[in-house]
Amino acid sequence: MDLEETRAFLAVIEHGSFKAAAENLNQPRATLRRRVESLEVRAGVPLLERSRNGVEATAAGAILARHGRTLLRETEALLHTLRELDDGAPRGSLRIGVPASLPADGVALVFGLFRTKFPQLCIDLRVAADPVAELLDEVDLALHLGGARPGQRWTTRPLVQVRETLVASQSYLERHGALRSIDELAEHVLLACRSGAAVERWPLLGGGSVAIEPAMRADNPQLLRRLVGCGFGIALLPDIDLGDRESDDDELTPVLDQQIGRQLTLSAVMPEVLVETPKLRAIVAHLERFFGRRERLHSVPRFESRPEPISLGA
Repeated sequence: MDLEETRAFLAVIEHGSFKAAAENLNQPRATLRRRVESLEVRAGVPLLERSRNGVEATAAGAILARHGRTLLRETEALLHTLRELDDGAPRGSLRIGVPASLPADGVALVFGLFRTKFPQLCIDLRVAADPVAELLDEVDLALHLGGARPGQRWTTRPLVQVRETLVASQSYLERHGALRSIDELAEHVLLACRSGAAVERWPLLGGGSVAIEPAMRADNPQLLRRLVGCGFGIALLPDIDLGDRESDDDELTPVLDQQIGRQLTLSAVMPEVLVETPKLRAIVAHLERFFGRRERLHSVPRFESRPEPISLGA
């Protein structure tokens, strides 16, 4: 398949017309039209059809568009790999997707250290509740917290084991009483995170799950962590320690930690075609070293009681 023909076809699909695609690519419309027509001859079926809104893909064109983007991406990645083999230090741009559940201060520490080590590398950092589901086709590497998700054409490298734990602040427990059994959950203020376990079910360590009735649901785990730290309720949160924390709000107490929770894996996910690029090799090695050190230093749960609990009143 001719790459320039494919690129022209994808540009027309993306912009909705030959005119808009030509302006975006800074190429004559006649050139784009000729390349698309040549691609249709190779395919043996029409790939585009005119509509009231401009130009749209036929059924065959839609299939070609999906696979054509992958083909162009892999070809460009291969060319970048060849160019970078003798360049020495990683350089250029690297797009990375990270889960919103990772602490912001820890992410800053990880990639700040990486930026210091590789100053010629520009990192385009994108945050999503689930980078694998939302960003996988838009990034060069995604950090994934959970079970196996990506399929073919993707490589997964486990980085560290993470425990998802039910936690509360000491001030909350002093005001509402200790939680001694799962049956008592209904008597407490429960805060649920959409990017963690199922919103209305919490996993049991022995298998299965327990139904809950959240008083609040949120997409942002960091917001929930702060609310829990301020004594507003109980939440199921990943115990991820990426760096030193100074805020008292982050000192949380495990609740029913022998009954509720689960083990998750934080992994680096990347396209197979990019695995051997110097940039990805460097960043994955950096992440493996960083999380390996954190796992050795923090082999016990980080959550602990706050020495001076915040009192919010009765």
